[in-house]
Amino acid sequence: MLTSFVAVSGNRKTGPIPTTMTERESCPTTCPFYDKGCYAKTGLTAIHWRKVVKNGLEWNDFLKKVKSISHNQLWRHNVSGDLPHNDGIINAEKVSELVNANRGRRGFTYTHHKLNKANLEVIKSSNNNGFTINASTESVEVADSIMTEHKIPAVAVINSNCDKRFFKTSSGRKVVVCPATIHENVNCSTCGLCQQSNREFIIAFPAHGVAKKTVNQIVS
Repeated sequence: MLTSFVAVSGNRKTGPIPTTMTERESCPTTCPFYDKGCYAKTGLTAIHWRKVVKNGLEWNDFLKKVKSISHNQLWRHNVSGDLPHNDGIINAEKVSELVNANRGRRGFTYTHHKLNKANLEVIKSSNNNGFTINASTESVEVADSIMTEHKIPAVAVINSNCDKRFFKTSSGRKVVVCPATIHENVNCSTCGLCQQSNREFIIAFPAHGVAKKTVNQIVS
């Protein structure tokens, strides 16, 4: 699976940090946004994403780019796309190579792959070794149960009409709405919450983009 690499992103929400995209084949077909609602299938992001299959890097060349990132630098893997896999089973060998390339750096990403036993092992190992993988969900209650049961960080997409900065799940777990979606002067480079693998709170992302009405229906 091919991956693009940008040393300094021009994306307002990420800020000037290294970012990547992985071709759409990396996305699990089980993702509820696979056929409709995916923010990365429209707008400028979609244009860049489509180019990955033509101009992207092979895996080993991508790893060299990761190793070129300055030590202690925050970076975001997969503004669009997901982890390499074989029929929905995350490729443990490739993720291990990514974890090793990331050592001394602060990489993070999200995955919509199913949390079966094999995938959970990969995610937990990655989080324990410095590269943060967040479980992506469509409900803060589901994210809460994942964090409680599996002890891994989780995020959730929420209705675009949410006007709160903080709230709690039914069990009392704190939910923090992504600061970059609320404050114009905040982005990934100045926030870094998603990279904290041992956090106790959920991060919520309000539906956005041209398909937000569809997303609202899915998350409701």
